Amino acid sequence: MSGSYFRTARNVELSTIYYLENQISASWSNVNVVKSFSQVAEKNLPIVCIRLLDTVSDKLEIGSNTLDNTFGIVIDIFAKSDGQRLDLADFILDKIKDGYSYYIHAHASGNPTTLDRTQDGRCQVVEITENRRIDFGTTVESKEKFRHIISFLVKKF
Repeated sequence: MSGSYFRTARNVELSTIYYLENQISASWSNVNVVKSFSQVAEKNLPIVCIRLLDTVSDKLEIGSNTLDNTFGIVIDIFAKSDGQRLDLADFILDKIKDGYSYYIHAHASGNPTTLDRTQDGRCQVVEITENRRIDFGTTVESKEKFRHIISFLVKKF
């Protein structure tokens, strides 16, 4: 693999997106997977937006400079119906609960739009912190009508 290597936080985010994008496309049709809210406006429903929210870094042990990082991932589901919202949320939880492969990503040699990836461990979900409908009331934009949020903490092993 050549090109610039990404740091751990970016690799966790990209590994999560890559895993769920493959799982969703293998079981669902016409579900758009994106990594930022700006892309939500450009896509048709249903949409799954996956992004790294934050990183919490604790010292691995007293006297050590080694950090033990936990990564907060947020998944926003923008569905066409309440049933689809529930089904997508349940599907995603079922897929992430056992963890997934962690990849080191780099830009392909001579092509900055393509990523090379090499497996280098696992992302293990340590806690589901949120799994709920987001209700904006009766006067809401159509993309927000059947919205769901899932957030969870991941460690790289």
